[in-house]
Amino acid sequence: MAKAVLSAKNIYKSFGSNNVLSDVSVEFQKGTVHALLGVNGAGKSTLVKIMQGIYRADAGSLFLNGEEIRFADPSEAMARGISMVFQELNLFGEMTVAENIMGNRKIKKHGLIDWNSCNKKAAELLADLQIDMDPKVQVKTLSLARQQLVEIAKCIFADPEVMFLDEPSSSLSRAEEEILYRLVERLKQKGIAIVLITHKMEEVFRLCDELTVLRDGQCVARGPVEDFSVEKITEHMLGKATEIFKRTGITNGDPGQIMMEVRELSLDKKFQNVNFQLRKGEILAVTGLVGSGKSDLARTIFGVHKKFTGEIFLEGKKIRPESPDQASRLGIGYVPISRKDEGIIGNFTAARNMTSAMLEQLGFFLDREKETEIVEQKMEEFNVNPRNASLNITLFSGGNQQKVVLARWIASGKKIVLLDEPTRGVDVGAKQEIYDNLKRLAGMGIGILIFSSETDELLSSSDRILVMREGKIVKELITANTSSEEILEYSISAAR
Repeated sequence: MAKAVLSAKNIYKSFGSNNVLSDVSVEFQKGTVHALLGVNGAGKSTLVKIMQGIYRADAGSLFLNGEEIRFADPSEAMARGISMVFQELNLFGEMTVAENIMGNRKIKKHGLIDWNSCNKKAAELLADLQIDMDPKVQVKTLSLARQQLVEIAKCIFADPEVMFLDEPSSSLSRAEEEILYRLVERLKQKGIAIVLITHKMEEVFRLCDELTVLRDGQCVARGPVEDFSVEKITEHMLGKATEIFKRTGITNGDPGQIMMEVRELSLDKKFQNVNFQLRKGEILAVTGLVGSGKSDLARTIFGVHKKFTGEIFLEGKKIRPESPDQASRLGIGYVPISRKDEGIIGNFTAARNMTSAMLEQLGFFLDREKETEIVEQKMEEFNVNPRNASLNITLFSGGNQQKVVLARWIASGKKIVLLDEPTRGVDVGAKQEIYDNLKRLAGMGIGILIFSSETDELLSSSDRILVMREGKIVKELITANTSSEEILEYSISAAR
């Protein structure tokens, strides 16, 4: 057994009458990757914040290399070798890579910053981590994945013993994920204890040695990853068995009449000559690797990209959506890939987010009674929690925000809903509910079009799958008759 670098023993934490952590114990070993798992609200964030000195436990103890510790603040935790890479990166875009990495540890000569030495030191660190990057470029010029590597390098420069990674791949492409995964393996080899907070089961089984599952503030499972299956982990997380990855075949029997037809649709160099039909009550999936064009296709149908050629028909009538507002008026809803930037309205309540697409129906002076009735009905129908529509939308978890955005379009009577990576950044319980809702909506006759790279999820939730590669649909597959291996083969076959 590897040496325990950081451990928590019998941790308790409450906020008022809300018991968040109860008798939680966990330990992280040198040179291992440890998955910290649980649905939103399970207590993961609170536990991590206690270990970082942001919160103080009501009872229990922390140990660093066997010595009992109590951090006064995050800076003390960092000074003692505990680093954290958050989902929201903490970088300065106008500064260079080297400036961000060095932080307040810049090398000085005769009282002045020695930029040559700083750049050299940063270059040496990047090379040691096998990151090919110019330390003199501005961070704002880098892709999100490259910025994440800078954030990790910044933490490594502080010489940590323990590094927490919070959903590190939630916004990355498949290719970018591979870069991140290689770096995690490299850090593991350097003897750093890595704690991975993730909702992606494939990351758990690919990267992690040990796992701990929290549920309702208690530790319900721990041990070597090899002792668990996806089904067992999700059962521990939810407290019940889940069917999210079970094959279910056709969602609504034989889908009905054609609701939408796309003919020879093209957009600059993004995608070319796309043809497909979406039927009433059908869940149609579009998948492909990053750069395949699937997200641009979704945005074109919803009127974000205007300069397209080809034809779109809605219930037999030719349409040309040239703005999201026009697409919405035509009966099309869209759940975007970036929930934070495009999905939710951050300064609005959950209620106002849910009814923002139906202001005309509520009247010029806004029928509050009708709005309340609709919101309460949809919150119950989509199981949005907490069941308080007057709260700001940012106070809801990612999964519940996604339910609100989906409910927005259903409340306003949309006939077709497009969803771009609908489960990105949500926990397994919320994923289950999102797909249950999509199947229910398909059963009501709504046409569902999912754009996603999560093939296991598509195999359990769709009727047909269209595979895109290099801007073209290269294969149509019947979900019940295909596999993730076949989908991947068509996705990458051009490179073979």
